[in-house]
Amino acid sequence: MDLAAQPIIIHVAGRPVSVWPRVSARTTRVRLSVRPGPKVLLTYPEHTSHASALAFLKDNLPWLEKVLTKTRPVQPSLTSHLTKFPWLTMDDRLLAVELETGKRAAARVSPHDDKVAILLPGENREEGALRVIRRLAETGLGLAVDRLSRRVGVTVSQVSVRDQTTRWGSCSMVGTLSLNWRLILLPPMLHDHVILHELSHRKHMDHSDRFWNQLAAWDPEWKKHDRELTKRWSVIMDLGR
Repeated sequence: MDLAAQPIIIHVAGRPVSVWPRVSARTTRVRLSVRPGPKVLLTYPEHTSHASALAFLKDNLPWLEKVLTKTRPVQPSLTSHLTKFPWLTMDDRLLAVELETGKRAAARVSPHDDKVAILLPGENREEGALRVIRRLAETGLGLAVDRLSRRVGVTVSQVSVRDQTTRWGSCSMVGTLSLNWRLILLPPMLHDHVILHELSHRKHMDHSDRFWNQLAAWDPEWKKHDRELTKRWSVIMDLGR
């Protein structure tokens, strides 16, 4: 993935905006996206010309103006989030988070009660918090998939914990579950809801009526959980970027 060194300067609603062009081997179409900051990205495939990407940008200026009016002006902080919401989900446990200062970033899960101490160095606390939470997610999400897959009677070939930008999780045809590390920042019922959604794809690799009926059998309140998940999207999905 190649990020151009110089941005494209355009004017949106009378003010200059930097748009960063990026050629990606993984994308199949031209995409315009806005990240917190805000940072505007114009991503396009290797076979697409720069001129075609610029034409796409010009055609989508009205959309960009609308999105920029709603974008948060600053990047959300993971450490601030954990201070405001001091808990996380590890498998089927809701753990109280205690932020402490240490020589290096680390986590200590208490064996006696539902607490986890997250140690962060005096400098680069945000980076340290991200490393610790992602390590906890790799452990906790693996345990959760094992627990829930055994409960519903399906098999999973592999669990991959990733940094998705637009989804909570996905399931491949060969049975690999790719889960967003931010799932451990959700309460247990929503955390499990996402995993059960992906496990339902082990039965039906689509969103047909059969799929939704399967999810309802495993998660009877899935509609309520899905609404709650949508509400938390803007609070959690930008963390750690």
